[in-house]
Amino acid sequence: MALLISFVAGNHVIRHPSTPPAAQPTASAPADPDPSPPADPDPGTGGSTDPAPTDPGDPPANPPTTPTTPVVDTTPTTPSTPTTPSTPTTPTTPSTPTTPTTPTEPTAPTTPTEPTTPTGPTEPTTPTTPTEPTTPTEPTGPTPPVVKTGPLTYVSLTFDDGNAGQALAGSILGAHGLPATFYVNSGTIGTPGKLTLDQLHALAAAGNEIGGHTVTHVDLTTVPQDEVLRQVCDDRVQLSNWGFSVRSFAYPFAEVSDPVAQAVTDCGYNSGRLLGDIRSRFGCADCDWAENVPPARPAITQALDQFDTDWTLADLEGIVTAAEQHGGGWLQFTFHDVCTSSCESLAIGSDMLEAFANWLDERGDTRNTVVRTVGDVVGGAVEPLVNGPAVPPPTDENTVVNPDLETMQNGFPACWYRAPWGDNDATFSLVSPGHSGSVASQVTITSYTSGEGKIIPTLDLGSCAPSVATGHSYVLSGWYTSTSVTQFAVYLRTTTGSWIYWTSSPWFAAASEWTQAVWQTDAIPPGYTGISFGLNIFAPGTLVTDDYSMVDAAPPVAESVAEPLAAPAAETPVTELVPADPPAESVEEAPAAEAPAEAAPPAGSTTPPAADPAPPAEEAAPPAES
Repeated sequence: MALLISFVAGNHVIRHPSTPPAAQPTASAPADPDPSPPADPDPGTGGSTDPAPTDPGDPPANPPTTPTTPVVDTTPTTPSTPTTPSTPTTPTTPSTPTTPTTPTEPTAPTTPTEPTTPTGPTEPTTPTTPTEPTTPTEPTGPTPPVVKTGPLTYVSLTFDDGNAGQALAGSILGAHGLPATFYVNSGTIGTPGKLTLDQLHALAAAGNEIGGHTVTHVDLTTVPQDEVLRQVCDDRVQLSNWGFSVRSFAYPFAEVSDPVAQAVTDCGYNSGRLLGDIRSRFGCADCDWAENVPPARPAITQALDQFDTDWTLADLEGIVTAAEQHGGGWLQFTFHDVCTSSCESLAIGSDMLEAFANWLDERGDTRNTVVRTVGDVVGGAVEPLVNGPAVPPPTDENTVVNPDLETMQNGFPACWYRAPWGDNDATFSLVSPGHSGSVASQVTITSYTSGEGKIIPTLDLGSCAPSVATGHSYVLSGWYTSTSVTQFAVYLRTTTGSWIYWTSSPWFAAASEWTQAVWQTDAIPPGYTGISFGLNIFAPGTLVTDDYSMVDAAPPVAESVAEPLAAPAAETPVTELVPADPPAESVEEAPAAEAPAEAAPPAGSTTPPAADPAPPAEEAAPPAES
C-alpha cells in the first residue's frame, strides 16, 4: 500500500525488491525541469498566478547503511513528477479568499456620504431669506419724503362733452391708477357718438368724477337767466338722479359772466372751470404757472387752454415741470376725445395719453406731483339738489320767441341759432327791411355739395324753443324770398333735454317776392316736450326769412302740459328719429344721411338737387358774439 501511495506521489521508482536503492542526486545537479509550462490556473477561481509550491512528498526510505555511488536515475518517467502541479489545484482553496470580496461591503461606508447631510448646513441658504431685507429697498420710498418738502403740484385731467372715445381714456388712466373728471351734458348721454349711461357708471365705479356741463351744451352768456338755471341746475339734478355725486362744473365754450357764475353756485356746484388762464406755449404769457390751492374764486377756476392737435407730449410734460419749478399749485388739463387714428382737432391720440399717464405715474413716485379729480382738489361736501325753473307749458298762441327777429343779442336775433350743416359755404347776415320790420335773416350759399343752411329757434330747455304736447299737431309758418326751393326742417326735444331731428316738410317754390310757407306737422309722439324749426336752403342761392309762427292745430287740453326733465333716459319712441348732438366747441361735418321723403315741388319751380335731411343739432352753431 505504501508503494502504491509512493507511486502515485511520483517520488519513487519502482524497483525489484532485490535492486538496491538509487543514490540521491547531488545538490549541484538538479533534475531537468519539465519542459512543459505549468497549467494555467483555473480562471474561475480567481486565485493567484504564482506557481504552486512543491509538494514535499513522502519522506525518503531509510538510507542504506553502506554508502554506494550514487546512480542517476535516468528513467524518463521521473519527469512526470511535474504533474504534481496538478495538486496545486488544491490551492484553489485560496479562492475562498474571494470571500474578501465582502470587503467590498465597505462600500457601505458610502453611507458616510450621508455626511452630505452636512450639506444641510447649506440650508443656511434659507438665511437668504434675509434677502427679504430687499423690503428695505423700500427705503427708495423715502425719496418721496425728500421731495415732499417742496411745493405740492396737483394735476387734474378733465374731459368735456361725454364723447364716446372717453371710455378709452378711462381705461388708459385706470391702468395707471390715475383718476379723471368727466364733464358731461346729461341731455346727450346715450345718443350716437356719446357715452352711454352704463359707460358713465363704469367710469364712476373706477374712481373717476362725473361733473356737469349743462344739459345741451349751450353758451350760458347768450340765454335768459331762467334758461341758465334750467341748464345748470337740471343738469346736476339729472346726473344726481342717475346715481352720481356731482360737485364740479365746466362752462361750455369757456364763456361765463357774474350772473352765470352765481347760478353755478346757486345750483349746488362747488366749482366752475374756465379755460385759457394758465401760462403755456399756447398763450396767456402774463398768467400764473398754476392755479392756487384752494382757488381764490372756486366758481371760476383758472385752467390751461384746451388740448388740440398742436400740442405735443413735451408740452404736456413741460407744463407740469414748469409748475413744479414755480412753486407748485393746480393744473387742469382739458381734453375732448381720445382717438387711435384719424384724430379730430380736439382729440388726443391714445399713444400720447398713455405716454403722459405713464410719465405722471412715475412723477408721482419721484416728485411731489399728484393726480386728483377736480372735486378732490377743491373739496367740499355734495350740496343738496336745486331744481331749475319749470318749462313753460304749450299754448294755443304763437309760441315762437322773437318771431320777427327784431330783438338782438350779441349782434344776432335773440333766441335763434345759425345752423349750417354739410359740405357747403353757407354764410349768414341780416338784411333790411324785413317782411314786417327792419330786420330779416339772409342765408347765402355759393358752393354746395351737401347739407343746408338755416336759422332755427335755440335748442334749449324752454326759454326759446316752443313747448309741445303729446298727440298734438302744430301749424308752422314763415315768410320768405328765395332763389331756390325751401322746406321746414323740424327738431324735437326729449324728456332728458336732448334734441333730435324729426322730419322735413314738402318743398316750397322759389319766390322773388315775400311768400308765406305754411305746413301742419303730424301728431307729436310721446316722450317729447319741445320743438324747433326753420326754413332752409340746400342749393346755391339766397334765402331770406322773417316772421315765423307756430300754433296748435287744435287747442291743447288743460292737462296737456310740458313734461319736466326726467331723470332716467327716455327711450326714443319713433325709430326713424335721428338723434342729434348739441353744439360743441368745434363744429364737425355730420355724416351723410338718407334724405327724407318729400312731396313733389310746386308746378313751375326749378327742381334742386335732392335735399339732405336737416342736420343734427350739433351742427347748429351758437349765436355769434360781437
